[in-house]
Amino acid sequence: MGDSHGMGPFVHLTPADARRVPWRNGRGVTEELAIGPAGATFEAGDFAWRVARAGVVEDGPFSAFPGFDRVLVVTEGAGLRLVHGDAPPTTLPPRVAHRFRGDEPTSAALVAGPVRDLNVLARRGVCAADAEVRAAGRPSAVVVGPGVGLVHAVGGTVTVEGPAGAARLAPGDSLCATDLRAATSLRVSGDDGACVIVVRVTPAGGARAGAAPR
Repeated sequence: MGDSHGMGPFVHLTPADARRVPWRNGRGVTEELAIGPAGATFEAGDFAWRVARAGVVEDGPFSAFPGFDRVLVVTEGAGLRLVHGDAPPTTLPPRVAHRFRGDEPTSAALVAGPVRDLNVLARRGVCAADAEVRAAGRPSAVVVGPGVGLVHAVGGTVTVEGPAGAARLAPGDSLCATDLRAATSLRVSGDDGACVIVVRVTPAGGARAGAAPR
């Protein structure tokens, strides 16, 4: 998926490239931005990692993902109150990365109206994922790789420059590389109030992040 206006190993993804997939619990729809390894699907359950967007319009439980670690970032709206198992509630404001285990029973309540979020799944023992939120109004450098690197624009237009050129991302666009063989430095700049969510998926225990789960 994606168009030809990428940047070396990175593919430029727009919202139109996203694949719409129902949630496991049937309470909503996810816009799948990227999934690996190549050929894996959410439905088959043979994926090692996944990056997706979703809208949350009502209080309710999250889908369970045993064996996966999750990272969630609210990109639009006032935020969420999350409850993981028997732990006290956690308030998640916008543009803050929150990590939790997919095995834990998790429910969410809206802070003040519907939200949209970016969420990352990584199969424990196969790969590890993190998400970093970086303001784009002032130019800065980010490093991704080896493994999977994805830069997602939020709240304004963002320019990403790398060794193979530059790409201009509208809000909701992403740049994604799924098989970076080495650390790659990118320069990010953008509109005041814009930010990028930088997703990194790295192999665990010497495996490749794109490898199929065993």
